[in-house]
Amino acid sequence: MSDDFGFVAPDLTAETGEKITYLEGAYVVPPPDEGVNRSVQNSGVLDAEGRHVENSITWRGVNPVTRAPAMPAPETVADLPGTWMFLGPLFGHFGHFLVESICRFWAYEQLETKIDGVLYVPKFQNRPEHVASVYQPFLKMLGVAKPMLNLAVPTRVERLYVPRQGFGMFQMIEGSAEFRDYARRNCGTNVEARGAKKIYVSRSALPAIRGSLIGEKVLEKHLEAEGYEVFHPQKHNHEQQIAAYKAATHIIAVDCSPLHLLALVGNKDQKVGVIARRSGDLDQIFVRQIKAFQGADAHAINVLQRNWIEDHANRPSRTSWGEVDMAALYDRLFEAGLITGKTPWPSMTEAEIGAEVEKIGAEVGTRFKPFEGQIVTAVSIDN
Repeated sequence: MSDDFGFVAPDLTAETGEKITYLEGAYVVPPPDEGVNRSVQNSGVLDAEGRHVENSITWRGVNPVTRAPAMPAPETVADLPGTWMFLGPLFGHFGHFLVESICRFWAYEQLETKIDGVLYVPKFQNRPEHVASVYQPFLKMLGVAKPMLNLAVPTRVERLYVPRQGFGMFQMIEGSAEFRDYARRNCGTNVEARGAKKIYVSRSALPAIRGSLIGEKVLEKHLEAEGYEVFHPQKHNHEQQIAAYKAATHIIAVDCSPLHLLALVGNKDQKVGVIARRSGDLDQIFVRQIKAFQGADAHAINVLQRNWIEDHANRPSRTSWGEVDMAALYDRLFEAGLITGKTPWPSMTEAEIGAEVEKIGAEVGTRFKPFEGQIVTAVSIDN
């Protein structure tokens, strides 16, 4: 078995290189069944001689999420007849699924008539059949209609296609040309647009531990006065979410996972505002994806005053809360053509902010403090 020395993240702007590897008798190896969700797992594809297949590596920016697995013991290996396409790790987390579990879809159209189905390995060994059942219907809405398996045990596959990753996080967020073309042709095209013309994608109905904006309810009232409907994605199934994002002409959201779905199923005539809720430039990363995939008029809006983090934390993260300058947010949304009201929004007072922070801390069960440092690298794109 080879190690990963010399393997580098694929250049998604390049046209050269072996983009699809065809194998006979390859081993699809899931991560160890130890119940631990490690950031990097030893899983992927080995060829019949036990060599690690480079195209099976899933990359997060310049760092691999998967590394070479060990050759499985013969008595642990199941056999799968037929011809299949490898898709990588199946994330249960919605945002990571929408970036890292669909990153090989670009090859599906050219392989569809040759394969019996598509294969995942679990991101980690936690109810793999349940996770597969959640996402199987969603795959069809994203253009992948063939049967899907989430392999929880090492499996020798009779014939296997392993496409190179064509999309990913950070510098890979714009995707390859093949991936963007696939998304425009297939993602959400079998779902009818249905919903309000103006929506604000809200986090206010999520548990406080999930993080958001200080005073989000205040922002919602301002936007409702502008004709926006407050939309809580977690209260709608995947089809309803796609329908809403296709129907809307104006979308405002804080930086969060649903924007990945909007990038896949939206259109070039939409106006989109992405409000930073934490330091790390994720608002800019989401805007890059939306512009690259759909050509929409998308705006990154960072009017953060402070990041509020848990007392034990040392930097902003998916659980932190962003304090924004509400008056500056009004100006930026107005300049972007996302709102038209002539009455500026007042900034929140220190007393109002303090009361919000105290309420959040009480719900989470810990004190929140202002972060005094400076963020120099992006944090993970998750919900």
